[in-house]
Order: sequence, then structure tokens, then C-alpha cells
Amino acid sequence: MNKIFKTLLFTISCILMFNTAPAQNVKSPLEEIVYLFRNNKIEDVTRYFDNFVPVSINNNASNYSRNQAGLVVKDFFDKNPVRDFNVMDSGTPSPTSRSMIATFSSNSGRYTLYLLVKQKDNNNYVIKEIKISKQ
Repeated sequence: MNKIFKTLLFTISCILMFNTAPAQNVKSPLEEIVYLFRNNKIEDVTRYFDNFVPVSINNNASNYSRNQAGLVVKDFFDKNPVRDFNVMDSGTPSPTSRSMIATFSSNSGRYTLYLLVKQKDNNNYVIKEIKISKQ
């Protein structure tokens, strides 16, 4: 009886451990985007772009389609790969949006990054605006 109880307890513990482990790895969209920037996975960042995205790099601003914005941002980060990335501030300008200000360094200097992320529908978030400026 004691051996059955221990086996049952062990089995239940394993089930609980494996059922809760994936939930601990779930990141918010902004956390995922930060992770992608920190690890120079810019192509993966671009999948979060909205259909049209205002992009500003060193005060050169323009509205781009998702694909164009992806090319512009990827080109910038190909030339300036992230070496160090620190989130300075993040907030919630509205119930359906998140913003972030971060600094990062590359071989060519230090930059400030501003992102505005909005909830498009229930679980999908999109980058609505991105600004990069050299410090």
C-alpha cells in the first residue's frame, strides 16, 4: 500500500510539473519582441509589423508597408547588429497598447529605440510604430 501511494504521488507530481512548465515560458508580445531584438532576430521581429508601419531612423521617417518596413529595419540592423539591449521604460498608453523605450549599442554607436505595440484582435499584437535614433 505504501509503495502504491508513493508511485501515485510521484505520478501526480510529474503531471503537475509538466502541465505548469509551458505556462512559465509564455511571453507577452512585448517580451517576445525584446527577446528578438536582444538576439538579433530582426526577421522574426518583422512578423509583428502591422500592414502599414511608420518607421523613423535617425529622423528619416516614412510610412511603409509591412514588407517594405521589414526590409528597411532589417537593413539597419544588418549594418548595426545589437551588442547590448536594455529596456529603459515601458508603459500602457491605452488598454490595448504597449510602448517601450530601449537603448542598444552596436559597432557604430549607441541608439534609442521606441516601439508602439497595439492589440489587433484577441491575442494578436502588432508593431504600429518604430523609431530608432542615434544618441
